[in-house]
Amino acid sequence: MNGHCATTNTASGASRATHLAKIIGESTAKIEVYRQEQGLPPLSLGPDAPLDVKYPPHIEQHRRSLIDASLELGDLATGPVELRLVPGWAVMTMFAVTQFIFDFDIPHHVPLGTEADRDGGSISYESLAAAVGVGPSVLRQVLRAGMPYHMFHEPRPGHVAHTATTKVMARQPLIKDWTGLSNDVLLPGAGGLTEALQKAPAADDPAQTGFMFARGGGEAGMYMYLEKHPEQARRFAGVMGAFQQDEAYAPRHLIGSWPEDLQQGGKRLVDLGGSTGTVAFALAEAFPGLEIVVQDLPGALKAARTREGKKVAFMPHDFFEEQPVKGADVYLFRWVLHNWPDAHVRRILQALIPSLKPGAKVIIFDEIMPPAGSMSLSVERNQRNIDFGMLILFNSKIREVEEWKQVISQADSRFKVADVRYPADSRLSLIEIVWLP
Repeated sequence: MNGHCATTNTASGASRATHLAKIIGESTAKIEVYRQEQGLPPLSLGPDAPLDVKYPPHIEQHRRSLIDASLELGDLATGPVELRLVPGWAVMTMFAVTQFIFDFDIPHHVPLGTEADRDGGSISYESLAAAVGVGPSVLRQVLRAGMPYHMFHEPRPGHVAHTATTKVMARQPLIKDWTGLSNDVLLPGAGGLTEALQKAPAADDPAQTGFMFARGGGEAGMYMYLEKHPEQARRFAGVMGAFQQDEAYAPRHLIGSWPEDLQQGGKRLVDLGGSTGTVAFALAEAFPGLEIVVQDLPGALKAARTREGKKVAFMPHDFFEEQPVKGADVYLFRWVLHNWPDAHVRRILQALIPSLKPGAKVIIFDEIMPPAGSMSLSVERNQRNIDFGMLILFNSKIREVEEWKQVISQADSRFKVADVRYPADSRLSLIEIVWLP
């Protein structure tokens, strides 16, 4: 049974809903006490609310518990029929309104005032309509559709003002990129999934994904599509870059779990798909004796620069082709292979074989999906969302640990998984492979 499955009763005999309500009350109280102690206002999405509060671990745990319990209790109260009928409509509304808000640059035409300002820094619908070139009536209709989702509010009739969420939209360009990517890539890809699976049920070809059938225009895969659509490529790179900024993806997690026998001087490392070398330079800083070659496609290396005193070099290379660096001690794939179907992962690993010396290591530092039902509700939803995105864009997946072991052994039985490590607070885990011919 899933760890977050909504059962009728808890062990004590109380209803599940009552148990969840207790968690919500207790966690909320802990958070509010902390905020008061820190001089922060109560939880709010109003225009004066802090945009991004970072909590210490013990309070963050209460925040996650509050989110999980609220999600589940909301589902229980909604019931099975409404639960399946309503969410799709809500998601469509949220994304469509968000896209409208960005396309007409609404956040920058509404004053970034505070509640202390007259009308909270609001603007009349008529003035806003004139500024953005949309009729006042339809502008009001669209913005009001977003207000139940905390996008803008009306401090008085006929006027619109920011909430905390729309202030973020005004100040964070990434949200615009994410919305555009969702509307133009993810949603069409999801809509094309059924056709893709009807025509290519094995889901093992990057050219036959949901997105490729919906919008791909006959390209051989998502990366080839992005090469010909620079605006989508820019959005995609921006969103992926934001993920990389998350502390859970920080290079320190790789450094902290790096095998001891690969830390000594004179070891040669090849970082495949390493882009401009952010991770390679972090490894070089932590382990100065490493000699590192970063490999990627020529376009990805355009912005790459060597650094004085660091043993990091760059080499154009397609990792589907035979590995040109012979006899290195370790070959690294960091957050790369989850974008490829199993058959392609096997090809990537097999391309290393002619260059591997006995005892050479391959390090995969990537997502490992925990078993179904072992995560909290919010974490599982997030992980499954990412996993589903991998499917509709790449026909790939976030693999469970046994799936990783299987694809590695299928590439060649001489690849032996020596260890799997799960760094604390990291979204990525380390799989250590030894080549034993």
